[in-house]
Amino acid sequence: MKLIGGILMTLLSWHVLAVKESVVLTVYGDIKINGHSYNQLDFTLSELQALTQTDITTAHPWSAERRRYRGVDMNTLFDSLFSEQKVLSLQLEALNDFSIAVNWDQISSYTPILAWQENKRIMSRRNKGPLWLMLPFDQVSKVQQADFLHFMIWQLRGIHVYSEPE
Repeated sequence: MKLIGGILMTLLSWHVLAVKESVVLTVYGDIKINGHSYNQLDFTLSELQALTQTDITTAHPWSAERRRYRGVDMNTLFDSLFSEQKVLSLQLEALNDFSIAVNWDQISSYTPILAWQENKRIMSRRNKGPLWLMLPFDQVSKVQQADFLHFMIWQLRGIHVYSEPE
């Protein structure tokens, strides 16, 4: 019986190792890392979670109360992927093919994050996940809030980064 249990455990562990984690985000652009150039990089949720994380606690129109979001600090991510470039703008794409252009200078000072967690829970597709571009919405001036609503794209799947040499 122990032999059968051992064989089943070995087979199960091989199956678990064979299941590949799916890509949740693709970043496109003139990416340079350690002297290598890339046109795009794919990230799994685990890979994003291993990067520098930041928390934002904010109220916004989609929630009755303030919520805490955790995610990848986009400034740090872009600094590492585009270290030799000045990021100018982004084209954000959602799973439902919604897309929007964003002037990076307009949001970068607000420390935007690619949120994957809301109130200590991993966000599912049903709950605006797996990624939601989150800004501290309640800290943005009333004049800018209408524009910023459009930038806070949920179910984010792709970011096209437009840059120029520094």
